[in-house]
Amino acid sequence: MTEPSPQKERRRAPRALADFPIRLAQDPTAEPAVLRDISEIGLSCVSPRELPEMTLVGFEFHLPGAATTAHSVVGAVVRCEPLPNDRYDVAVYFTELRPETRAALAAFVADAEPAQ
Repeated sequence: MTEPSPQKERRRAPRALADFPIRLAQDPTAEPAVLRDISEIGLSCVSPRELPEMTLVGFEFHLPGAATTAHSVVGAVVRCEPLPNDRYDVAVYFTELRPETRAALAAFVADAEPAQ
């Protein structure tokens, strides 16, 4: 029996595992979401709120090791699936990203454990 050929990676940018909190910019008093992974073009997180697909959302976060620099990004929700305990698995594709944030994300991803 022949084995199937390995699947080609479909993602356009490498991702890094991440497990730090991020805040929805439009509701700074809300419970933060927790990142699962992040790249230069998007993120995946566990959110306490349902975010409808194609909704534009803003996030604010501090990358580990650079706690004094706050980063803000805007992106479109491309996936939102329910999880247990009233949580949601959310994927966001960045639509607005400052060059300094892109550079900081590239450095973080290069140094962090790759996401599978």
